[in-house]
Amino acid sequence: MTKRYIPFLMIVATLISSCSTEDNDVLNTEVEGVNKSLIQSQKISRDANGKYTVDYTLAKNAQANLDKDSNADATTLNVFETKNDVVNRNANNSAELDVKNNKLELQVVENGEERRSITVEDENVILAKGEISTNFLQTYSVESFGDGQYVLDFTVRDGVQVEFKYNADENIYEVHLKEGVSKTTSFTKLYNKTEHLPLQIDFVNYLKNDAQVLSRVAEVRTQRVPRLIWETAY
Repeated sequence: MTKRYIPFLMIVATLISSCSTEDNDVLNTEVEGVNKSLIQSQKISRDANGKYTVDYTLAKNAQANLDKDSNADATTLNVFETKNDVVNRNANNSAELDVKNNKLELQVVENGEERRSITVEDENVILAKGEISTNFLQTYSVESFGDGQYVLDFTVRDGVQVEFKYNADENIYEVHLKEGVSKTTSFTKLYNKTEHLPLQIDFVNYLKNDAQVLSRVAEVRTQRVPRLIWETAY
């Protein structure tokens, strides 16, 4: 009598196991997809003329459009998923960004949800044709590959000394620039973003006060530009 129930119990156990496995697969897929970004990489750059650009690479089956509403404070990069294959989806996309009142704001919205925001505070460094910049910083870019790591690349003019510091009290990564001797004008720095905290990078410029040029003791003031703040919503 007992033997007759054994096959039946085995069938029931197999069905329960199969359903459980399918449920787990669905659950795992949903969990893995929650924080999956539609952007594989993203970079903010400033060239020697002060022009800002955003470059980004989209994930599979993703499309994007840039909303540059002149009446809005921030530019919005809308990224959304599509069921159709996108031609050249992995090609690099690039768009120029506007700086308004020495400030740039970029919001990245994926499928209707804001996933990250980038804010830049910078002075106007647009140069006339043929003019050579006397600023310490020439060009720079910050790039994210979505893994919590950010790559800072920048160049300075000749005769600029560079020092990297971390302000633990305010969670600010500082790049100190001042007159001095340096063996190179190109630098690369890797930063790891602390979870749930923004990544902030300040270029700290040490400038001599013009009124003190003829004085024996020249006063030095600092100016924090550009300043970049990269925030993520997950």
